[in-house]
Amino acid sequence: MAESNLLFIGAILSIALGSLSLHLIRKNENLEWNERLAAHILCWMFVVKGIQNAAVGYINELPMENDTENIWQFLYAMSMLLDHAFSFSIMALCLIYPVPLLRTARQLKIGFVVLMTILVFRVVLVLVGHPSSLLEFPGLLYIVSGIVWGTVYIKFRLIEPELRTESTQNIATVCSLFLILVMGHIWFWWPGMILQAEYFYFFDLGGVFTSITWDYMWQMALSLCIAIGLCILAIEVYQSVQGNPNSSMMYILISYFIIGAIGYVILSNVESVHHAVVVEETTKLAALWSTLTSQMHFTIVRPLIAMYILLKFGLFDITEENKSTAKLMAVILIVVATSAILELIQSIIPINEMVSAALLGIIIAFGIGWEERSFDKLVNNRANLRIDVEPKWFPKIKQSDKITSKIDLAYAVFIVIVTLISYLIWKTNMLLQIYWEKGGG
Repeated sequence: MAESNLLFIGAILSIALGSLSLHLIRKNENLEWNERLAAHILCWMFVVKGIQNAAVGYINELPMENDTENIWQFLYAMSMLLDHAFSFSIMALCLIYPVPLLRTARQLKIGFVVLMTILVFRVVLVLVGHPSSLLEFPGLLYIVSGIVWGTVYIKFRLIEPELRTESTQNIATVCSLFLILVMGHIWFWWPGMILQAEYFYFFDLGGVFTSITWDYMWQMALSLCIAIGLCILAIEVYQSVQGNPNSSMMYILISYFIIGAIGYVILSNVESVHHAVVVEETTKLAALWSTLTSQMHFTIVRPLIAMYILLKFGLFDITEENKSTAKLMAVILIVVATSAILELIQSIIPINEMVSAALLGIIIAFGIGWEERSFDKLVNNRANLRIDVEPKWFPKIKQSDKITSKIDLAYAVFIVIVTLISYLIWKTNMLLQIYWEKGGG
């Protein structure tokens, strides 16, 4: 139940962030071509992820033994298809922001056509009855984003001292923030990978719909993510020793890996106990720990990181006219995230409802006060990515003013198409048939 609640809360946060941010970004006429594309893709990415979180949350709450209409097929298909759209968005984002790897209009067209072809091909695989097929190349999202953002991070974090500026450090920070956004929930599992724990190497990612090879390819990608995280942590420690610290990033990374080390003690203990009662209690503790770490990052921390990137790095044009809308977005995210954390704490430590309501009021009051100060600080201290950076890193590309409208329309149409395809899959019992054929109970 805690995991389902987090998914619903994550859905609210993601959809609120995406829709309100999209409203603000459309009013910003001062963005460079790659910033404008990245901002629109980032907003729709979270709208898509929010809908997917809601679908998975409903699946988790369905009483499968009494689901005579098999509505889970509709939700499962929608989740798969929207996850493909999320993967497309991440891969497109890393190719154009913060430093564009697609450097001409021709390269931009080819790159997006290739990504669109992959997306359409994955949708077709679902339609023809091959969901979670090896042909979709599982883990491609992590491989592409990890290599691209990781390479850009290393280049600008370790750039020659004579070329080092505040903007080069900001570029490295943006890359590390995006890597945390995409991979942070995986970094909690790093001891499991290194020490070959069962909780990392022997869990089923997709149930009966996936093969062992499919799971293995995903785990290769997850291992790459952990290797990238450890590499970034090593670079941050090295740079700190060399007198070029980014203390906030280093402490964030250290926190993730320390929590992962603590989690190893809890998660690996499930494998080593044998008494039935102990197994049950240990499994409950392991599930609770995963909810408080990986699921918390997956559903709540991701939108907060995205909001920080949008505000800190100038993708919003905050004016007196739209400042209230931007503050509303920040307040919604802070209040919803705060109440979610309190609910999780209440699930661990039983608290009287009156006490819980009072605590929630106090925490929200502090949260809104913190939001006011943080919001003003972010707006008044924007971080630039282009000042005193060699112009070769930011090529000029002429774009039609209607390109962002086309992006918005494409995402909206895709969501409608996904809904129709999911309905068709549900009514034809396609997934149920595959489930039976592959030995599902």
